[in-house]
Amino acid sequence: MLDAGMIEKKSAGSASLWMREAVEEIDKQFGVGYASNNPELVAGFMQAAAIDQAGMYIRSLVETLDLWPGSLA
Repeated sequence: MLDAGMIEKKSAGSASLWMREAVEEIDKQFGVGYASNNPELVAGFMQAAAIDQAGMYIRSLVETLDLWPGSLA
């Protein structure tokens, strides 16, 4: 299991990656500088990425613990 310091470092790395990707994708879609002028759009992108990662983590736990509906019957 990862210690608290490692988890914090990994989380910061994920957030940094999501922010870079958000800016790149938003600027690619709407033009250079659009992300800088619309930080709420960058925040929304990052929030969606975090929710997606949490969902994938929960799914992996469910699969690992074999907790799919009907599996406990």
